[in-house]
Amino acid sequence: KLFYIYLTLSPSVPMAMAGKSSTILISVMSISLILLCMSEDVFSIAEERHLRNEISDVPCSERAAPIWPEKHVIVQKVVPVEGSNAKPATTVTYYDYPEGANLIILTPDDPTKPVMWDLELNDGTSYYFYPSTRTCKRRQFPVGILRSDWLVSEAEPLGESTSWDGSSKRVCGWTKADFIDYYADMETMEPVSWYFHTMKAHFNVLYYKSGESAPDGFFEPPDFCQE
Repeated sequence: KLFYIYLTLSPSVPMAMAGKSSTILISVMSISLILLCMSEDVFSIAEERHLRNEISDVPCSERAAPIWPEKHVIVQKVVPVEGSNAKPATTVTYYDYPEGANLIILTPDDPTKPVMWDLELNDGTSYYFYPSTRTCKRRQFPVGILRSDWLVSEAEPLGESTSWDGSSKRVCGWTKADFIDYYADMETMEPVSWYFHTMKAHFNVLYYKSGESAPDGFFEPPDFCQE
């Protein structure tokens, strides 16, 4: 429909040149250009929806586990189950594989407990620190941060289920090596929740944004971690 409007307006340009002011000519051309851009946006959205529909037609049991975007931000609610040593909290994770860094900021529900920052670097170094108390622990591990395809290898499908929030959203699940149960939106394949077996806690997604970067300086350990 938008392309039809564009083609309808275009023949009016010679008329404007013949007897109308240049202002009308410019206005007609501007409207045509705007409508053309709008049509491209509409078709882009339609194409994305078509691809999502194609994905959603594939049963969860036949899908490969999702690969993370190389950069994203995710906010999650930590919900421990019976027998867990974890405490209710909210986490904000900044994952940036090109930068070789993964930062998890854990804010306990208990306001008397300090906020912990867990900064993991690709050289195998991790810093666990509390900005409010200026305390820090440094640990060295044999590997760096998770690869974006960490879930693909040896992940077994769990099939289709509903989202943790009680909505009508359908999710696909995978389980891996007695380590994690991972659930993604059936249409978009974006993360919805996961459950750590050993920790006995759910991490339910409240916000997710692919391509979003951490604020400047977040991937640098504080000075008190160097002491």
